[in-house]
Amino acid sequence: MAFRNTNKNKKKDVLSKKVPVNPKYQNVKTRIDTGASASLKRIEELRKNHRYKKDEIFKRMKVSIFAELVSQVAQVWSMEVDRFDLHTSRSDITENDATNDESRSEDLEDGSVSERHLLQDVVSGVGEVELQSGSNSPSVTVENFLESTAEITMPELTSLPYLLLDVRDRREHEQCRILGSLNYPATELSRENYASKEMLLFKNKPGKIIVVYDADEKIAPHVATVLVQRGIDNVIMLSGGLKLLNKKFPSCFMSGTLPSNAFSPRLDRKGRPKPPPNVVENVGVNWFTSDMLELIRDKLEEVQQENESRMSSRWSRTSRSLSTARSSKASTSSNVSQSAWR
Repeated sequence: MAFRNTNKNKKKDVLSKKVPVNPKYQNVKTRIDTGASASLKRIEELRKNHRYKKDEIFKRMKVSIFAELVSQVAQVWSMEVDRFDLHTSRSDITENDATNDESRSEDLEDGSVSERHLLQDVVSGVGEVELQSGSNSPSVTVENFLESTAEITMPELTSLPYLLLDVRDRREHEQCRILGSLNYPATELSRENYASKEMLLFKNKPGKIIVVYDADEKIAPHVATVLVQRGIDNVIMLSGGLKLLNKKFPSCFMSGTLPSNAFSPRLDRKGRPKPPPNVVENVGVNWFTSDMLELIRDKLEEVQQENESRMSSRWSRTSRSLSTARSSKASTSSNVSQSAWR
């Protein structure tokens, strides 16, 4: 009897042991989400990130479309900045060459040219500070030119095809914002002169749009509805707000400390809600840098691949349903023909 009890205890100990979790297969599920389960999962995801209503009178913009728009505008602006810097650097270099030629011609006439002077001219190169002439005004060098192109400033508002309005409070906008956005609190709608100067510049202008956003679609739908009712037809709301933009394009668009409602709620092992992480992004940046634009392009490729895989799965499901419908139709027609012959 004692021997049997020890065997039972050993079996209980084996069953009570926890299986070690492999992080490689942590996200693998017991079944594949296809067909109706995949559509239900998609609906649940939309409900988490969006607040759709049947009576919406404003238009929505997906975060992927917004990313494409902003990246294209930023790339065009960076190209224009590079062209302007190249033009100014070439003009400065030609002016320096002219002054150097004049000083050298004067030195040759005076006969005061030394070998040390010529050697320093060759070593310093074009665009460096002239040591012999005593001028302390530095001109454009290769290092200064690269530094000036790396720090890209924000373009003028009238040159942009969109006006980006943050409808949250001023304090929240100062804490975290999308690069290139202006603060327009929702309380401004209660004033008589509710439209700002920037809004009047973009109101119903061809080729211009006004994009409003908030953190999680609690304020922006109301603001977009009121603006459309007051005659501003080119108002578009960023669908999903900061929450979905941070989920799809992290470290790409925001500057500052991200708010807590910009993150999806997370649960620990015991099912209790976790505190949101303290994420700080792109502090002190006024416009999109080359690294940010490259990261946006990479994220856009990932989103496009997800959309293509989703479309292919939809196409496979529709083709399967069509094939099953045709086969069932053919079987019913054959059964009807056989019954007629009988």
